[in-house]
Amino acid sequence: MKGRIFILVAPPPDQPGGVERLVSEMTRLLEVNGYEVQMFHAANSIPAWLQGAQNLVVRRFSDALIGFYVGREAKRRLADDVVAIISHGPVGWYPFRVRTPTKRIHFYHGTYWAVADAIRPFISFRGYIFLKWWAAMLLENWSGRGKLLLCNSEQTKEEIVRRFHRECHTVWLPMDTDHFAPREMTECRRTLGLPQEKPIGLFAGSLEPHKGFRVVRALMESLSDVHWVLLIRGQRPDLDSRPNVTLLGNVGNAELPLIYGAADFLVCPSRYEPYGYVVAEALACGTPVVASPTGASLLFLDAPPLDRLLIASPEDIDAFRRAVLEVLSAREDYRQIVLERIRPRLKAVMSPDSWWRRVAEVTGL
Repeated sequence: MKGRIFILVAPPPDQPGGVERLVSEMTRLLEVNGYEVQMFHAANSIPAWLQGAQNLVVRRFSDALIGFYVGREAKRRLADDVVAIISHGPVGWYPFRVRTPTKRIHFYHGTYWAVADAIRPFISFRGYIFLKWWAAMLLENWSGRGKLLLCNSEQTKEEIVRRFHRECHTVWLPMDTDHFAPREMTECRRTLGLPQEKPIGLFAGSLEPHKGFRVVRALMESLSDVHWVLLIRGQRPDLDSRPNVTLLGNVGNAELPLIYGAADFLVCPSRYEPYGYVVAEALACGTPVVASPTGASLLFLDAPPLDRLLIASPEDIDAFRRAVLEVLSAREDYRQIVLERIRPRLKAVMSPDSWWRRVAEVTGL
């Protein structure tokens, strides 16, 4: 064994979400490469009496409380065989000394500053200031002090350099490109009970304001010939009675390639997406993506004709509609372009082996 590595993160890795997926894959790759990983998160570090608390103060300051208890627990367990401590997001600010050879690494997944700007129309001024100056400039900023900084995209790197004035290394995100791979569309649709003859559009996300479901709803109204598959996490929209809608809730990882493989296109109109796993997953499966600028869409939809599917404004419903119609007018052509041009690039960036080599080179692990 090469030594122990601590990972400090807010949510437990068995929950759905991009941070959780990265942490799970990072843990697996560290263990494959000879390290013992010990993880500290909200479920195993916060006192039991506080975990069930739902009052306003606890909810408002949950990131700070998690950072305190996670950091304190990691400090308590620190020993000479700990070779690295990797913290994430707003968790990592808790101060404690480490022996000189122990690497201090922090991974940024975006910033609350950019989140605040993205959802400004939907929150109060007090909430806007809270996100910018408490969550971003205090917790996230302090979490990266004096550490080697990694991030998930050039978009996030630019935010870190501009807001926190620190050097940051873009290592992107890992993905199982053998699992997320092309499938036969007819078989995918048959397995999921979806129409064989109709064009199928896909949205995968939530109803949170920055995910852009308002745009999707408008596209559903104007493109009534399309059958829509909505993969919604959390609160569900009231659309069950519509005949051209299939509404899915929590779907296991094993089923996701079937869903991507059944669709003619994915729509991702997010106001803010530091990377965007769904964009990368769809492209890996050969499914064209119509998206607002995100870490993944900016990386992969950068040359003709796919750059016409990158929509400058997440609120431009007409532009999204035109791009969807363009894909539907040449479905097989677009799918072939994605498979021939984008999938090889995506594997070079995101396959576990490629990703780990990049991380190991930057961190020395």
